[in-house]
Amino acid sequence: MSEEADRQRLLTGQTEDGGQNRRYGACECQDINQDGPKTVFSAGVQPGLTEPAAPLTRREQRLLGCLALVGLLSGSLLVVMIPFFPVEAAARGLSQTTISAVFSSYALAQTAASPLVGRLAPVVGVTRLYTLGLATAGVTTVVFGALRHIVDPRLFAAACLAVRLVEAAGTAAVSGCALTIIASQFPTRTSRAIALVTASQAVGMAAAPAIGSGLFALGGFSLPFYVTGAALLLVASLNHWLMPVVERCHRPAVPYLSLWRVFARCPENWLCLLTVFHYSLVLLTFDTSVAPYADRTLGVTPSTLGLYFTVATIAFALTAFVWARVAETSRRPHAFIGLGLLVVSASLLLAPPSPLLVGLQPHWWLLGLGMTLMEAFFGGAYIPSFQLMLAAGVGAGLADDLISQAFVSGVLWTAHSLGSVVGPPLGGLVVDRYGFPVMMTGLSALVLVVAVMNLCYAGWVACRPTSANPSESNSAGERIQSKA
Repeated sequence: MSEEADRQRLLTGQTEDGGQNRRYGACECQDINQDGPKTVFSAGVQPGLTEPAAPLTRREQRLLGCLALVGLLSGSLLVVMIPFFPVEAAARGLSQTTISAVFSSYALAQTAASPLVGRLAPVVGVTRLYTLGLATAGVTTVVFGALRHIVDPRLFAAACLAVRLVEAAGTAAVSGCALTIIASQFPTRTSRAIALVTASQAVGMAAAPAIGSGLFALGGFSLPFYVTGAALLLVASLNHWLMPVVERCHRPAVPYLSLWRVFARCPENWLCLLTVFHYSLVLLTFDTSVAPYADRTLGVTPSTLGLYFTVATIAFALTAFVWARVAETSRRPHAFIGLGLLVVSASLLLAPPSPLLVGLQPHWWLLGLGMTLMEAFFGGAYIPSFQLMLAAGVGAGLADDLISQAFVSGVLWTAHSLGSVVGPPLGGLVVDRYGFPVMMTGLSALVLVVAVMNLCYAGWVACRPTSANPSESNSAGERIQSKA
């Protein structure tokens, strides 16, 4: 009995004298950039938004700027080699299967590394692991540029795979720790900070192919990787004074399976994970399969399609902060998530267009409109998910501290990476067998199912009586709105 009680205290952060679970409390973490220990709060601690949040300090502004800059570089790193690497690799004798494996191995490695990052961050130190991940990504990017000196095709392919795997592990550390830092340092602005980082990453992904092509034309295969890697290493070195030091919480480590048991018993967490999984699955499947269809059916050249992606990315960046603000003020966030997903589902039918839309012929403006609507409204489903998962996990019994924040960020990025692994190959199989419009119809159906699930959950929560006790609120949205 005593052993079970000790396990429960570890899990919920209770003190030995039976003190209150710090579910809506604070976790003290050492910050060497301040005069003394700083008390930081997680997303579950939201002060209710009944009072306006205090203006950002200069330190917080620097921190957000650094996170946004790293998000921009991380997005660039994902796609910088797309315009020229396949051509270079094919010229060296690599098969299309091998070339695809170099790209897909990145998401696969992130899927495997994300849970480990969530476990290591409170032990190693979140800021240390974040900086180490940046440095690892920078070094491996530079090394990838130097692989052009390898003459043997098999050795070149093996080296590319190995370097990409290590690079993906570094970016997994950056992504997971960034969410943990946001949760601990921006408790009343969690979704808005995520919107800033996500929008920066989207801008990087939109701009990097053009920049990478220009650098390739200017200096050959190596220059795009040298420039990107050097930028990552420079930002990593600046983190020493831009980033606060977020260390582990002052309590023993919690067994990983115990965290999972508490997290998994909350259905809202599974709904958020399903939403994040389909977000990455749909976007990456579309991105990797739209170009051949646009070229053959619509006569849209790759350069013109790049403009479509740029417009869609701008729409995502502009609406991201709107969705974040709604997420932080709404008591029923799953209602607007479901409504947004309904628009996404319709946009996926509109873009090809779907065979279900009888009489509607393919046209360039339909593709552009579908892409823009998809990007603009999908952010409304993804951006609130981390904050909702944190609040739901805390409401289910997780302690409100750095260990829980790192755990939830690792779980979220695992679901995100898994969608990136599963989507493109399955989408490619459907396109090869039935065509692009049918594949988009299938994606629309998947999104529609998730939309209905979110709306049903919102309706179920709305019909339940609301508790006056914040710790017993019906949903994460209500817990976010409740006072500490």
